[in-house]
Amino acid sequence: MATDGTPPERASAPSVEALAREMERLAASGSLVREFDEHGESTFTAAQPASLPVVLAITFVGSLGTGLLWTGVPFVAEHDFGFTKAQNLWLAVAEGAAYVGVALLAGGLLRAMERRLSPRAVLGLVLLAQILICPLPFLGASGVVAAAVAASAASALMWPIVESYLSSGRHGHRLRWSVGLFNIAWTTAVAATLFLMAPLFQTQWTRLSVVGIGPCALIALACLRWLPPRPPPHLAGARQAPAPAVYRPLRDATRLLLPTSYLLIGAIGPLLPYVTSRLEVAATAATPLAATWLTVRVFAMLGMWRMQFWHGKWSTLLVGAVLMAAGFLAAASASSVSMLIVALAAFGTGHAIIYYASLYYAMTVGHAEVDAGGHFEALVGGGYVLGPLAGLLGSAVGVGEQWFAMALAAVAAMLAAREWLRWRRAVC
Repeated sequence: MATDGTPPERASAPSVEALAREMERLAASGSLVREFDEHGESTFTAAQPASLPVVLAITFVGSLGTGLLWTGVPFVAEHDFGFTKAQNLWLAVAEGAAYVGVALLAGGLLRAMERRLSPRAVLGLVLLAQILICPLPFLGASGVVAAAVAASAASALMWPIVESYLSSGRHGHRLRWSVGLFNIAWTTAVAATLFLMAPLFQTQWTRLSVVGIGPCALIALACLRWLPPRPPPHLAGARQAPAPAVYRPLRDATRLLLPTSYLLIGAIGPLLPYVTSRLEVAATAATPLAATWLTVRVFAMLGMWRMQFWHGKWSTLLVGAVLMAAGFLAAASASSVSMLIVALAAFGTGHAIIYYASLYYAMTVGHAEVDAGGHFEALVGGGYVLGPLAGLLGSAVGVGEQWFAMALAAVAAMLAAREWLRWRRAVC
């Protein structure tokens, strides 16, 4: 009531024109979908998440291209062009640097482009760029380098967009289930690439495997017609049950361990062609053998997805870190094929544990940084840069390519252990 006893004025109802403008604005932002009936009358419905099968299809074929880039190029460079170990490590540094640079700028680039283009259109342009890049290896060694660096930069812009289509509009169990399938899709595709390119090692044209990035991008481009122009917004009112207190320090520890795991991947990738050569592995068997860790990682990811006994346990991170570190050292210095297989299996299992635990705790605590596009991709790319750089430093001072990488990993492991000590003090 007003102080003078007169009733307060009622707020005037919005006009039909104002409501129509607001509905148009929500439709333009992706919060609503506008549809027309046979009489030309329009209706608005809440936007639904992007089709999961379509997102997974794009993820699978896109990851075939990514696998060719990160795991196949070192073998191509060594086999077709005679790259030395140091040259392959420098190539990995260049790829990682391009990935980091674009990933850090991805958010700003997308916001700038969205004034004229939808995220789906930007994704289409990235895939088109990959198609144009793929013939470069026919220009020789410089063409392989250019294709690898350019494809790396394109991937850094592609994956944040795909991840936004995966996660936007999904929450709780539905989101965790979708991300689990996403992990199975991309790890399976990356593992498949080294098997698919093996027959090419009977020729001097293994560079054709890099050209395979183009057809993969073309298939992904064809799938875009089933994606909405932009991912739907997250539901503002979605709530999740509060996470156990231990999940937050576990999440903080995995923030250190996850980039470190990619540091070790960045170091081992360029070295494997020379390890298999030293063990006198046939050229056609080298890439399937190197794919051991990628194949085992798929099954370990599947186990992490389906089982829950590891939730909230610090021992899970310890097992993952030990397996990955031990597998890395044993693979780099393997004296037999059987030793290399066991070492790579341990390496792949360790990475799966660390990656999946990182993803789970980030989502459950409610921030989902590990799946949050550009910044997470930059951390992954940073590992790809530091790994080969550590290998180059180790080679330069004569202590072995693997030891500098392990020194950096040990520092990150000690910082992660500090999170455990803080938690122990808090609960004791």
